[in-house]
Amino acid sequence: MRSSLTRTRARAARGFTLLEVMIASAIGLVVLGAGLVAAMQMQRRAQFEEQTMMAQTTGRVVMELISADLQRAGAGMGNAPIVFSDTRTQTAVQVWTEPDLRVADATRPFPADNGFALPPAGHLEEFASDVLQIHWGDTRGMVTLAPCGGDVSVRDGPQGFCTVPNPSSRLQPAAATATPAFVVNPNRNLACHLRVANVDTGSNRLTADVGTGTETTTVGPCGNPDDGLWNLPNPDRESWRVMQAQSSAYRVNWASGTPTLEYLGHGAADWVVLSRDVERLKVRLGVMSHAPPLGFRWFPDDDAGLPALDACTRTTCAIDQHPSEVAPPANDEDLRLRLRQRIREVEVTLVVRTPRQDREAFDPDAPIGVDAEEFPEDGYKRRTFTFRVMLRNFAAGGLLPIPVGM
Repeated sequence: MRSSLTRTRARAARGFTLLEVMIASAIGLVVLGAGLVAAMQMQRRAQFEEQTMMAQTTGRVVMELISADLQRAGAGMGNAPIVFSDTRTQTAVQVWTEPDLRVADATRPFPADNGFALPPAGHLEEFASDVLQIHWGDTRGMVTLAPCGGDVSVRDGPQGFCTVPNPSSRLQPAAATATPAFVVNPNRNLACHLRVANVDTGSNRLTADVGTGTETTTVGPCGNPDDGLWNLPNPDRESWRVMQAQSSAYRVNWASGTPTLEYLGHGAADWVVLSRDVERLKVRLGVMSHAPPLGFRWFPDDDAGLPALDACTRTTCAIDQHPSEVAPPANDEDLRLRLRQRIREVEVTLVVRTPRQDREAFDPDAPIGVDAEEFPEDGYKRRTFTFRVMLRNFAAGGLLPIPVGM
């Protein structure tokens, strides 16, 4: 009995054998390795979900910013055509479809920009974006024009404009540069871009050049001070008003290799970065029909066979003629201008992607496929934001629909 107890105690004091320790260590390493792999996968998934949430937040912020600017579009002038120079007339909302801004174009206000690039060739080359520009007038400090002396015209020369007594001095340039402004008459359906050089509150005169930058306007009606457009036989019923010009523009630039949403504020010399996560910006324009059946036509609209508005011709984009229009469009540019005046709603689509790739989600050596949303499977997670904005300043003026039965 004592011998058996002694052997038991000796075995207990001896501990684990080397084989037992090695087996236990191996099992522990397997469990620890599995735990580390699981933890790393959970961490990777958590980081990726965090990036996805950041992409969603970015999309909402950009959506709110563009929506706010679109709500301002046409303030003080509605959807009247804006004459910027002899070669360029725009409306308050202007869209260029997937342009290459490295090349100058007389119809665009942007000079050739070697710092701009389209998406790289390959699976991303179809992600080219539109360029959106928005104009509005700042009605604070607005100056009202009046007939000069005993005349009916509000102009007395190429640079002279007559104002009502005690005009606001808000348009007075603070530095050597002129103040950009719009002169608008709601009854004449036209706005002219000015560069205000001086506001003389003593003589009730405003001095300004017609045009923008180095591009002056010399032809009528804006560039001709003797044009009947400037006559006000009934100042109590209509008036010309001068207000400071405001604008904003949006584009997506791939020059850095990463898609960058850039913003050009009014009077700014350079584009500034808004986000490095917005991969694509696309714009569709809702144009009001003025003859029954009433409603919107969207440009572009593949299902209806309608191209982007800046690609419309008299053959591809028919337009109903309003009773106030004495003649059909004279040419394709006239057609596009009339269509832009009938814009009532803007649809913007943003594609926002995560800042980083999930390199374990795809094989970099295999061809890039597409997922269920037709996005490339390249390790980025993407979110699409599509929103529509009713242009309240456009809907408040312009051509009214023809009543049914006329």
